[in-house]
Amino acid sequence: MNTLILSSSLSENSRSYLLCKAVEQELVSKGNNITFVDAKEIPMQPFHREKSDQMKALSEQIEKVDNIIIGMGVHCYSINDSLKVLLEGCFGKATGKFFGILCAAGGERSYLVTQHLTQICMNEWRMMQLPRVVYATGKDFTEDTITSKEVLERIELFSEEFHTIGNKLLA
Repeated sequence: MNTLILSSSLSENSRSYLLCKAVEQELVSKGNNITFVDAKEIPMQPFHREKSDQMKALSEQIEKVDNIIIGMGVHCYSINDSLKVLLEGCFGKATGKFFGILCAAGGERSYLVTQHLTQICMNEWRMMQLPRVVYATGKDFTEDTITSKEVLERIELFSEEFHTIGNKLLA
């Protein structure tokens, strides 16, 4: 199974990046081929401007993979602006793909923001979502380490289900 993991945060201290790396490690241990994309390395242009070479490459990667995991932070109770630019500019060939969401937020009251991403992916590209979402808050981390046992268990379960269901969808 070929999976693209997109860490969409531009923050140098991104907690959603840490979630993405933890899931990457779990999926690699299950034999998955992972393409890890860090949005910090992509010069981004709004949809009405010419795409950077890195955005074009991401579009091609999305077209070729079997499924996608999106790591996101929460900003003003919505998905972050870099993710919006990448969705609009690079996900045109994501139609019908299986996807999952990893979300890091400052507090516990933003958990419904993942539904905004779900609506975009399901309505725009008819993507299919793993029902389980990993949602973590600031209290689940100590500096650059995931310290919450509960979040680590959720990452393990998310990875197992994503692997199992993703493979069944490919069969």
